Amino acid sequence: MVAALCGNAAAGVNIPDWVRQAAATSLRTYPPLANAVVLLDQTDLTVLDSGDYIEHSRHVVKILRPDGRDERNLAVWLERQERVNSIHAWIVDAEGRQYEVKDKDFMEEAPFSGELYSDVRRRAAKAAAPNPGSVIAFEYEVRRHPWLSQVNLYLQDDNPVREGIISISLPPQWEFKTSWTDALPVEPVQTGPNQWRWTLADLPTFEREPGMPPMHVLLPRLAIAFFQPGQNANTGSWDGVGRWYRDLTAGRRDTNPEIERRTAELVAGKSDFDSRSRALTGFMQSDIRYVAIEIGIGGFQPHSAADIFRERYGDCKDKVTLLSAMLQASGIRSDYVLIHTHRGFVRPSIPSAWFNHAIIAIELPDTVKDGQYQSVVITKSGKRYLIFDPTDEYTPVGSLRGELQNSYALLVTDSGGELIRTPLLSPDANTITRNGLFVLSADGALSGEVSEDRGGDFAMEERYRLRYTDQRERTSDFERWLGHSIQGFTIEGVDIQQTEQSQKDLLIKYRFTTPQYGQARGLLMLVRPRVLDNKGSHVEHKRRHYAVELERTTRQTDAYEIDIPKEYQVDDVPNPVNIDVGFASYQSKTEVKGSKLLYWREYVVRDLSVPPERFADWVKLQGVIGADETAAVVLKRAQ
Repeated sequence: MVAALCGNAAAGVNIPDWVRQAAATSLRTYPPLANAVVLLDQTDLTVLDSGDYIEHSRHVVKILRPDGRDERNLAVWLERQERVNSIHAWIVDAEGRQYEVKDKDFMEEAPFSGELYSDVRRRAAKAAAPNPGSVIAFEYEVRRHPWLSQVNLYLQDDNPVREGIISISLPPQWEFKTSWTDALPVEPVQTGPNQWRWTLADLPTFEREPGMPPMHVLLPRLAIAFFQPGQNANTGSWDGVGRWYRDLTAGRRDTNPEIERRTAELVAGKSDFDSRSRALTGFMQSDIRYVAIEIGIGGFQPHSAADIFRERYGDCKDKVTLLSAMLQASGIRSDYVLIHTHRGFVRPSIPSAWFNHAIIAIELPDTVKDGQYQSVVITKSGKRYLIFDPTDEYTPVGSLRGELQNSYALLVTDSGGELIRTPLLSPDANTITRNGLFVLSADGALSGEVSEDRGGDFAMEERYRLRYTDQRERTSDFERWLGHSIQGFTIEGVDIQQTEQSQKDLLIKYRFTTPQYGQARGLLMLVRPRVLDNKGSHVEHKRRHYAVELERTTRQTDAYEIDIPKEYQVDDVPNPVNIDVGFASYQSKTEVKGSKLLYWREYVVRDLSVPPERFADWVKLQGVIGADETAAVVLKRAQ
């Protein structure tokens, strides 16, 4: 456990000169959203002849506002074969009191809970006096052992940076190559024999916005690849990173008699590509458990297919490895695909092995017609690949969940690496079709039955929820969702069908009653025809800096039929709605047929991101949806 607060006020604290100099930096006025300012962020890298490097870091931050107290969290991350040479921190509070956090105050801890075992760890402590006006300085030195001769660095967090410094010192004749996420890289200055320095100044505050991409996707990054004289810059190109991973996985997909026997059993009687691929991918989803055991280079390198098959578990790259071996045994070629689950993190401008997920590309034979599957990419050579995630237990082959779509990924082939863009699936890949039959009583009570057909991501997410929650949690979640649309309801029954048939849509039926749904106003009653589900989003009416990220493409339709009580007749209905802004559309209509009130709407999302320059269209769309969702039919009591 990390101590709550480390460091004691003492007159004898020896504050280093570099800390004093940074603390004395004159500051400009920062916007209210800046909780702290980084006075100095310095990383000095010294590459050794062995390929290891020494990372020396100095970080000085001044807390500006109470929300900046998180800056007291001090930590250095370590992997196997890496060690801390020194670690220290100093604090000067607003009243000038000085504190010190020594090496012994930093405790080692395991940072992850989602893996069975990982040798990634960190040394961490919490600084004392984390109040506005305090200056916290953190310094450490670590010997790193990279599995790939490349260093990846964030240039800032979401706070402004007064001065940022990065330097590298290489052995004689060694070379380096840099890649930046930003369009305008900073040119280095040579400071000595094969020593280089980059200096950045006054990096602005990152303003958080609703629906924006994750902060780590937006933050500027730098990759420095280094290599011995005469070597190619393998780690400085996507092809080079691909060749590195190709060599790292060599032989891992080799089969054995047990794998070949099980493969033959699964594909017996199946002669075409579709039936064979579905049998093998289904086996991988249902019979091979996800368990991550990552030791040393095991964070990158999969176990052998034989080991994975024997133990019946593995992480994402293990599941890809075994599936690829079984596909090969059935006559189907496939390759690794390295991807990040946050769209936009992988950028063409910065070749790197900084991925967090592995999926598979299954080569399509000529017998498969175009359009048979949605999740298909075509490489530069013209090969067609079916992109599939064997870790995702509830998304069938041919489809791909939203977070993996329209994203850059590295295809690793026998010849090297090729950066591809995963497919963007059509709205019909993720559907909700909801039908409701209701009866409205003269006192405004509403009762009825609803049936939902959920496909794609909606079915996948619900199946995961059903698997990992108990009945009490499921009921609570459902009541919470229903409560966003109606109040004071009573659920009379829920029936969920086809929960284990991931190749089919999920079917949900439920009944409920709610009092006072219709709002009486003298002789009038107001009734909202849109009974369930909110599709609109809150928007801030101000200038937008970042895109609005959408979870998935989708087509959602609602059709509600409400029996009107004989004591009332329809006096007025809302006008029909129809808006199409390109990346999304929304339409609805309300009609009266005899004693029935009919409401229908369709919401379609075609893209996964709304760029800032289209934000006005997003605001307009949300305004139309919001108005339609609150619109009311006016009923008038018969005289």
